[in-house]
Amino acid sequence: MNNGFIIAGTNSGSGKTTVTIGLMRLLCRQGLRVAPFKTGPDYIDPAFHSVATATASHNLDTYLLGEETARYLFAKYSQSCDIAVVEGVMGMFDGIGEEGGGSTAELARVLGLPVILVVSCKALYQSVAAIVNGFARFDERVRVTGVILNHVYSDEQFAFLQHYIEKQCGVACLGYLPPDGGIGLESRHLGLIQAGEVEALVDKTDRIADLMAEHIDMPRLLEVTRTDGRAFTANKPAGFDISLQRLKLGVAYDKAFSFYYRANLDLLEENGAELHYFSPLADAVLPAGINALYLGGGYPEVFARELSENRTMLQSIRAAAESGLPIYGECGGLMYLTEGISHAEGKFYPMCGVFGCRTEMTARLQHFGYCRVGWGDAQTLAHEFHHSQLIPASETPDYRFSFEIEKPENHRRWQGGLSYKKVLAGYPHIHFYSDAAFFRKLAAWWKR
Repeated sequence: MNNGFIIAGTNSGSGKTTVTIGLMRLLCRQGLRVAPFKTGPDYIDPAFHSVATATASHNLDTYLLGEETARYLFAKYSQSCDIAVVEGVMGMFDGIGEEGGGSTAELARVLGLPVILVVSCKALYQSVAAIVNGFARFDERVRVTGVILNHVYSDEQFAFLQHYIEKQCGVACLGYLPPDGGIGLESRHLGLIQAGEVEALVDKTDRIADLMAEHIDMPRLLEVTRTDGRAFTANKPAGFDISLQRLKLGVAYDKAFSFYYRANLDLLEENGAELHYFSPLADAVLPAGINALYLGGGYPEVFARELSENRTMLQSIRAAAESGLPIYGECGGLMYLTEGISHAEGKFYPMCGVFGCRTEMTARLQHFGYCRVGWGDAQTLAHEFHHSQLIPASETPDYRFSFEIEKPENHRRWQGGLSYKKVLAGYPHIHFYSDAAFFRKLAAWWKR
């Protein structure tokens, strides 16, 4: 790998996702093999990366995974590429506690990669240089080697800002993006709308790449992000090599269920599991021959009507649960396994009915951020982000709670992880590489 860098923002909404997918697309068009990554636990941005590069994008979260595992996954998925492009999360230094655990800056320190800072120039002129200078000097362990300006209206405005920033800050000003021009990406309550829902997304990424080619000094960008062929290596963490040779795992995957860490699926296959993908939206029944089921997260509430109308699939999953098929669900998968989803306007859409409760959508986030999940003798860090809550159907529901969940910052605790027969589902999103014991216990659940 000859180049690698992290794209950071001064804040959420600075334009780093647009810059990231535009650069990824342009680099691919220039014939480079791009390894795409995302800082933190987000599922949506990696899907955009994958469209831009035709390559799976991987999450690197130093808080969830630890430094060595983040290095390992970066090395594993970048070793055969020419350049690694890592999108940051929130503002560059935003993370857990005073040390900014899980932040873009922490990942830059751990990987030793240079940072390209994206700064919005909305309602700013010379003050942009003060922002760049502050970010470049705040932590000397982080190397801000370039800046890309967003919302710049003309070549003349950029020429002034470029000269001023480089004079005042000593940071290469690599180019700019003009105001929108039809390249903006829509949002909903969990962030950007999913890549699969954006019409003509490939065309949109090409338009962004065209703007990049016109307004970004790409040779200079490659110069300031050169790694000189440095090999990124790290040892695979212990405890993740297990036998899953006889596991035939059905994996729900479509527009309603697409929140999976690619490294999780790779880990299952590397240990011998067979993954059988199916669509709860379009398929009539579960795949033949599977002996376990994985229902990932996503947006079942957005596609509630279509999911509810696919009655044969609902019946297939409910029958499988009653017959003792091992099932694990996360967030959207949990919602799908309840009796149904109630939207804010009062419309109720029946779902699988495995758990004796319903899902009620809420205007406010119910749980947001990192959490610690205890499942018997196993513990792992995880992440929650959902606008829904569970309403029991009776005072004595047919399920029990298997998870003890705690917020690391304030130690607030609650129960989660509904279980019924061989069905287990909870709101936390689990990265398998976060804890080997938890992964092994989940694998054993599927193999029961």
